[in-house]
Amino acid sequence: MRICLVRHGQTDWNKKHLIQGRIDTLLNEDGRMQSRLAGQKIKKLNIKWDAVYSSPLKRAYETAQIACDVAGINLPIITLDELMERDFGDLEGKVVGEENYELMKNGNVRGLEKLPDLEKRSVNAILNIYKDNKDSNVLLFTHSQIIKGLLSYLVEDFDFTCMLDNSSLNFFEVENDIIKVIEINK
Repeated sequence: MRICLVRHGQTDWNKKHLIQGRIDTLLNEDGRMQSRLAGQKIKKLNIKWDAVYSSPLKRAYETAQIACDVAGINLPIITLDELMERDFGDLEGKVVGEENYELMKNGNVRGLEKLPDLEKRSVNAILNIYKDNKDSNVLLFTHSQIIKGLLSYLVEDFDFTCMLDNSSLNFFEVENDIIKVIEINK
């Protein structure tokens, strides 16, 4: 299975460098433009997509709708809670920064989904989708932390503070329940 994880387009909270987590923010106009550009990139790949999945949060789902429309993909968008953004607990609404990364790293935040739990959820989501879509090309519209959780599990010494661009395309392959990183942040 070839899989493309697309990070959602920009929101006003992204623009202000605020931690969104499970807060259901909307795309802003830049985010809608980024979603259209993602759709153009997806179309240029000239891949026949077999399934489309999305986080149920509005920013990811709207990105999926816009990108699929631009790319000419007429498939139902299946929402999965497993693709939802990380629960940041008390950090939601706070500014993204080194101090808050340290708190996340140490797990010293009330309500925070711990990194091992995020990694497990990310990997399980991909493997469950794989079970239903072997030998398929699948688009997933999701969030930065889901993609990073997957990368953190798969790549030794992954830098969790790296930035994934809004509406970036991130490619993986799955075969025999083994997930491989192909290309990220495109």
